[in-house]
Amino acid sequence: MRRFPQLAKMFSLEKQSDIPEDLPEHLKAPLEILPSKAGVPTAKDGGKFLHSSYNPLREAETAAISAKKSVSECDGAVFFSCGLGYAAISYAKLYPNDTIIIVESDPAYFFTALSLVDWSGLFSHKNFIIALGTGIESVVALIEQTSGLKHTAISENASQSAHSADYFNALRELIERNRRKVEINASTLEKFSKLWLKNTCKNLHYLRDLDGINIFKDSCPEDLPAVILAAGPTLEEILPELAEIKKHAILIAVDTALRACLRAGVEPHFIVLTDPQYYAWRHIAGLSSPSSILITESAAYPAVFRFKCKKIVMCASLFPLGQYIERKIGNKGQLVAGGSVSTTAWDFARFIGAKNIYFSGLDLGYPDFQTHIRGSTFEEAIHTKSGRFAPAEKSGVAALFGANPQYDIDYDGKKILTDSKMKMFAWWFESKAEEFKGRIKTFSLSPRSLKIPGFEPTDFGGVTGVSPVGWGVGATPEAELPECSAGEGLLPSKDKAYESALAELKNGLSSLYDTAKKGFRLADNGIKSQNPGKNLPELGEIDSKILHSEYKEIASLVFPTEKRLAALIENLPPMNDEARSSLQKSRLIYSELMKGIELYQKYL
Repeated sequence: MRRFPQLAKMFSLEKQSDIPEDLPEHLKAPLEILPSKAGVPTAKDGGKFLHSSYNPLREAETAAISAKKSVSECDGAVFFSCGLGYAAISYAKLYPNDTIIIVESDPAYFFTALSLVDWSGLFSHKNFIIALGTGIESVVALIEQTSGLKHTAISENASQSAHSADYFNALRELIERNRRKVEINASTLEKFSKLWLKNTCKNLHYLRDLDGINIFKDSCPEDLPAVILAAGPTLEEILPELAEIKKHAILIAVDTALRACLRAGVEPHFIVLTDPQYYAWRHIAGLSSPSSILITESAAYPAVFRFKCKKIVMCASLFPLGQYIERKIGNKGQLVAGGSVSTTAWDFARFIGAKNIYFSGLDLGYPDFQTHIRGSTFEEAIHTKSGRFAPAEKSGVAALFGANPQYDIDYDGKKILTDSKMKMFAWWFESKAEEFKGRIKTFSLSPRSLKIPGFEPTDFGGVTGVSPVGWGVGATPEAELPECSAGEGLLPSKDKAYESALAELKNGLSSLYDTAKKGFRLADNGIKSQNPGKNLPELGEIDSKILHSEYKEIASLVFPTEKRLAALIENLPPMNDEARSSLQKSRLIYSELMKGIELYQKYL
C-alpha cells in the first residue's frame, strides 16, 4: 500500500502488496463472485447483481460519462460505494484531472473489490481520495474542500450501496442540504450585499466604540440554565410563567420575540438581532428594554444602535469589511451564522458557557397552522395591510405553503406542517446537538414543536426547579453575569488603531482600484489591437497582484456571484477569435471589480 500507507497501517495491511489477494476474514465482504460474459468478474450482494452480467466495463464507462454530464462545470465525482470499482476506474481513465472520492462505510467491501480487480489506474490518479468508515459530516467537508459541492457529481448504484443504505441515504441528504445552503447563500449575497456594505460603513465606528460579546465568554455558572425565546406560536404557552422563569435562568430573546416578552411584563437579559435588513429593526422599533443587553452585528440596520437598553454589545462581523477592522483592533467574539437568529442565540448561550439550554417558540413548523405568536410584528403587519382583496388569511396561506410544505412529526409523534427552509434550520440544530453531545443538553419547552433529533422535550418545571441560591452570592441570574455599565470608556490606543486601520483600508482599496483600472485598459487595448496577445504577460502579473491582495476579499462582497458573472459573460458580444474573447471576459471582471471598489469609496 505505497499510495496510502496510513490506511494500510490502520487495517494492518502494511505488509501487503498494492493489490492484497489474501485478505483476513474480517475484511472479506459477503459477495458472490461470478464471471461475466466479457470475461471480467462481476458480483452479487444479497442476490442482486452489482454490475452487468454481460459487460461490466462498458456499463462502467457509461456510468462515468453520465456522472460527468450530470453536473455543470464538473470537476470531480464522489462514488457512494463502488461495487468492484469499475465505474471509478473508468472515470479516472476518462477524466485524469478530476478529483475522485470513493466513500465506503464498510471497509470490507472496499478491500474485497481491491483483491479482485486491478485498481492501479486509480492508485496512479493524482487526485484520488478514499474515505473509509468516515462520518458523513467529514465526507461533506472533504467534498467542499476539493471540487466543491456545486462542481462534484454523485455516482451511485443502488445495489452497490444497499449494504449501508441508511449511511448513504443520510450522506445524500446532507449533501443536498448543503448544496441548497450554498445556493441560498449565493442568492442572498446577490440580493443584499450592497445593503450589508452600506450598513457596515455607517456602523463601522461602533467596532471601535462598543464592547464585544467576549466580555461574557464562559461567564455562566455550570448549573445556570439559559432559556431562548423564539417567536413561534408555542411561545404563548410560557408567557404567563416568564417572570418566574427569569428568576431561575438567563433569558435570551430573539428580536422577533421581544414584543411578546414585554407584553408579558418581562425584559430579557439579552436580545439578539443580527439580521441586517430593515424589517429586523422593525421588530424592536418603538420598544425599549432598559435592563436588557442587545447583541448585534456591524451590518445591522443603523437604527438598531439607537435602541434604548442597558448596553449594546457586538459579535464578530460576518462580512469582510468588519472582519478587516476587527483584525486590526481586536475581535468582538465569534458566533456562528446558521441562517436564523435562533441559531445565533443558541450559539451565544453556548458561548457564555450554558450547559443546559431550553427553547420556547422554536417551532420550525406551523402548529395548528399558526405561523407566529399572536401580536408579533409579522402578524400585526398582515392585519395592517389586509383589505377586501388581500385579507390577512391570504398572507397567512402564502406563509404556510410558500416554501415546499411537507409534514413531519412533533415531540409527541403527531403530524406538524413544516417546510424545506425550517427543516434546514432543524438539521443545523441536530448537527450541533451531535457535535456537543455529552457537553451541552438542549430542550424544547413545547411538545408541539417540530421534533429535532438530539433535543429533549420538557416543561418549564425543569427550569424553575433550579434554585438561584445555589449559584453563589447573587439571588438572580443577572447577578451572576459580568458587571456591565451603560457606557464605554474609549481608550486612546483603540481610537488610534481604528483610525490607522481605516486609513490603511482606504489606501489599499485605492491601490486595488488602480491595479484593476490598469488591467481594464490593457485588456481593452488588446481587444482593439492587431496583436491581442501582446499584453497577456502583463495582464498575468496584474491578475496575480489582485489575487494576492488582502483587500480582494473585502471587495468580493459586492463583486457579482458566480451565477451573475456567468450571465454577464454570456451577454457579451461574440468575438472573432479566442484571444479577444478571453480579453473581453477579463475586461468585464476588471470593470466589475472597479465598480465594487467605487461603492466602498462612496460609503466610506
